[in-house]
Amino acid sequence: MLLDKNLFFAATFETLLNQALRLDPHSLQALRKLAGKIIGLTINGLGLNITLFPNQQGIVVMGNYDGEMDVQVTGAPFTLLRLLLQTNTTLTSRGDTVVTGEIGTAQQFLQILRQLDIDWEEQFAQRLGDMPTHLISRLFKRTHHYARERLYSVQDNISEYLQEEGRILPAPAEMDDFLNAVDSLREDVERLEQRVRRLQKYFNTI
Repeated sequence: MLLDKNLFFAATFETLLNQALRLDPHSLQALRKLAGKIIGLTINGLGLNITLFPNQQGIVVMGNYDGEMDVQVTGAPFTLLRLLLQTNTTLTSRGDTVVTGEIGTAQQFLQILRQLDIDWEEQFAQRLGDMPTHLISRLFKRTHHYARERLYSVQDNISEYLQEEGRILPAPAEMDDFLNAVDSLREDVERLEQRVRRLQKYFNTI
């Protein structure tokens, strides 16, 4: 029987959050203000859908929930991770991130996550060791494919612009922002490829 990836991710995320909340009474108190709210999270490229239920004791995370939600956040893996790490960034619907519903609730929850003493990359890397090999392979193949598709899309857009609209140049600041976004995406893809290679090497030794 194959392990449901949504259930696995939900259980992992719930354990991680509640462990951190027990060590941070201030964040737990802030989370209690969101008790009764239902927050959906969809991670594009991985096919992951989880739902978060803050309460007085901590948080419950479910996979495959199909009921109504107060807010739904959808985004690519690296975009969502960047939102967690960049504490001065406001959560809005832009780019590949879509927020539907009570954006204020989502922003409050994001701020609580940022305050928790969690090394997000390290924690999830450690927990990947408990995931069945075939599931890790599928998840990272999907992420790799998604990131590559985004990079190719950016490159295609540049090519199309130069071919069809190159006579009208954008403002220097706009071009700088665009090129910085391309560089950032390329770095994300390269880091992902390195992580996939490390995981593959690790699982080949066990």
